[in-house]
Amino acid sequence: MLMASAPLTLTVAAAVLVGGPPLGLPAGVAVLVAAAAAVTLHAAWLLRLAVGAGRQHPHADEAVAAAPKALPRGTVFSLVALASGVFGAGVSAVATPVAGYVAPVAGAALVAGLLKLPGVTVDTPGAFRRALDGICVALWKFLTLLVLVLEQHGDPSPTVFTTCLLAIVGITVAVVSGVWAPFPRWAAVTAAGGVALLVLGLAVLPLRPAGGGTWLLVAGGLLVLGSVLVWAGACRSVYVDRQPGRPATDGTLIGDPLLVAPVLAGAAAVLYALVSRGQLGTPAMVIGTLAVLAVAARELLEAVALRRYSGQLDAQEATFRTLVAGSSDVIVVLDRDLSVRWQSAAAARQFGLSDQDVVGRPFLQLVRPGDADELALDRTSPQPVRARIQDGFGAWRPVEVSVTDERGNPEVDGVVVHLRDVTAEQDLERSLQRTQRTDPLTGLANRGTLLAHLEDKTGHLMMIGLDGFAGVNDLHGSDVGDAMLVEAAARIRAAIGKGDVAARLNGDEFAVYTGVDKVHAFTLATRLLGDLGEPYPLPGADLQLSAGIGLAPAAGGAEESLRRAGLALRRAKRGGRGKVEWHDAAVEDAYVRRATLEQHLPQAAERGELDLAYHPVYDLVEGHPIGVEALLRWRHPTLGTVPPRETLEVARELGITGEIHDWVLNQACRQLSSWQHEGYQLWMSVNVAIDDLVAEGFAGRLSLALDSHQIDPPDLVVELSERELGVDLDRAVEPLATVRAIGVRTALDGFGTGATSLAHLRRLPTDVLKVDGALFAAHPAGGGAAAPIIDVVVNLAQRLNVTVVAHGLEAERHLQVVRTAGCRYGQGHYYGTPAPAERIEAALVRQRTW
Repeated sequence: MLMASAPLTLTVAAAVLVGGPPLGLPAGVAVLVAAAAAVTLHAAWLLRLAVGAGRQHPHADEAVAAAPKALPRGTVFSLVALASGVFGAGVSAVATPVAGYVAPVAGAALVAGLLKLPGVTVDTPGAFRRALDGICVALWKFLTLLVLVLEQHGDPSPTVFTTCLLAIVGITVAVVSGVWAPFPRWAAVTAAGGVALLVLGLAVLPLRPAGGGTWLLVAGGLLVLGSVLVWAGACRSVYVDRQPGRPATDGTLIGDPLLVAPVLAGAAAVLYALVSRGQLGTPAMVIGTLAVLAVAARELLEAVALRRYSGQLDAQEATFRTLVAGSSDVIVVLDRDLSVRWQSAAAARQFGLSDQDVVGRPFLQLVRPGDADELALDRTSPQPVRARIQDGFGAWRPVEVSVTDERGNPEVDGVVVHLRDVTAEQDLERSLQRTQRTDPLTGLANRGTLLAHLEDKTGHLMMIGLDGFAGVNDLHGSDVGDAMLVEAAARIRAAIGKGDVAARLNGDEFAVYTGVDKVHAFTLATRLLGDLGEPYPLPGADLQLSAGIGLAPAAGGAEESLRRAGLALRRAKRGGRGKVEWHDAAVEDAYVRRATLEQHLPQAAERGELDLAYHPVYDLVEGHPIGVEALLRWRHPTLGTVPPRETLEVARELGITGEIHDWVLNQACRQLSSWQHEGYQLWMSVNVAIDDLVAEGFAGRLSLALDSHQIDPPDLVVELSERELGVDLDRAVEPLATVRAIGVRTALDGFGTGATSLAHLRRLPTDVLKVDGALFAAHPAGGGAAAPIIDVVVNLAQRLNVTVVAHGLEAERHLQVVRTAGCRYGQGHYYGTPAPAERIEAALVRQRTW
């Protein structure tokens, strides 16, 4: 900073010095004008810094950081005061008539700005005390000067008296402030030196001899150099982040050589004047009185500050003792040789260690030998260390140790050790670890422990499921259920071998890993079935359960082994109670397929995987289609085409058959409406499950589909399978009647394979009877017993006004049988397999062109 501003300042001063005489300025005046110009330049820079015009000063070197975005109010005041003082010094150099008024104000502004400059004093009271220190020293210095120099030549003039007094006060306050700055950097000393030089320069101007050109050069140089130093110190104080050095040190006057030496010198000068001249002048007496009063005031203020500081220390000590006494942590202070010097009161309360047992004893003697190496008492430990110390009863107590090395701090001069008892914490950790490894109810291993044990193991894994346990909870309550689980776990634990692992997976499911071969694993599973099937003598009742066990080899990873054993358990439960089943790959494939279908079916329609295939119903006399049956097809992206029966079974388990049937109904009606608009006279039949037929709202959904697609009700046929209907005919009578009331025809599909007899046809409101191929497919045309059966069915249906459709026509001979029986309509692969709508349309177009 100094090196950056000095060339510019010298350039300005040189320009004024060189250009002044040609313009008619005397040499002395040119010197003062040059000095005033340089000083004014630095004043402008200080003012610019105060208002924050530049965040990075153009002359700041790279080591100087950027200035803060907003300077503190005290810093702004300091910079403005310094700028005013520097500018006032420049004005005093060139404006002689007002110099006597401007110079004192400029000096006061310089001193005030210096005292508030960051890094010189900490706060306003500190600045006041520092100013009072400087005034005390300055008065005694001036008293010495007055007695030994000024009064030797008679009473000094008011100008000399005032100038010397103000100059000494300003210079002394600046020097004291710089020397005792809380942050010992050259910034504070530089700024203080600049203020001292400026004040000295202001004092030289009125005191110089008449016509003294050399004194003008000295005064101008002092002003220029002082402004440069003030600017450099102020910039460094503002731009550089300050790290505290030693704190501000205040004390009595006698304890500070910098302050007491001027007092002794002044007293000696007064004593010399009294001895040599026998009296003191009035100015000296006044100054001496002021000096004594200043010292008294300074000592009084210091005593008040010390008293307040002592009270703060007492309060802090009381707070410290309260905190330490109430803390559960133990604090131990060690000497440089790591012997115990002091311990907190918590040591006796927490560990039973009295001061007589511990103080003066090496600390490592309290630590268990195996743990002593873990402690680093010779340095501060960044993280707490676990160790064990011997308490007052001889037991080893686990503690957490934190070490802080304070041997470099003269106020402590030792090592501070914090001890925290972690016995309860370690017990909790062990309890949590046991909880994480075991089942809290039965004490068996939990799922995570079993999986960890299965890693890289060979042998067999069995999964055990209790049958009927949910009923025990429902009838007898959870307490009895828990007691039964505990007893079951005890039986499992008693049955397994020493190297086996038993675990509770969840609820009523257990698992056992055994390292034996396949035969012995099956033997163990059979024995477990017998043990778990024995009665459970519980309070209030003797209960009995059965179990199912799934067995699988422990191979391919823990999760994979557990999954295979789970599949085997499900197979065992489907086979009945008290079963042991081995894992089977084919069964697993079927299970995976079923699980995949159950997962994907609910969104199959949204993904566009569902479709309809259409199977035509032909007029056997005229040889053309009169209707079509809509059949559901699910084209799974990975499993291929899923049969309709399997699709409906999955939908029934998921409870979404209603949604599937609604989709089929709307798709079929949409297609039928399209064909009818193209001129094809067809009816459409859709298959409905008995549960959906009797469900509430079925008739309403049927009517909505008809209205939405503008279908005449007789053109739609609702088919109900005889196999699904079973012997409970009464359940279907009313729903079928409701469907017929709407105008929709009803059909009984697969007649001849179920329990419905011919006599029941009178009760069922049926319009179409689809006769199963089993009634005619096994006999040649014109012979055997088939013809009378078909004749009976067809004749009875005609009497009941029911249309008969022969379902399952596969060959010409089938066609001859049903024609001979009088059946006019038929359906089967003889006329073609179920096909997409496009192929049905192609067949209809070909028939139209015949």
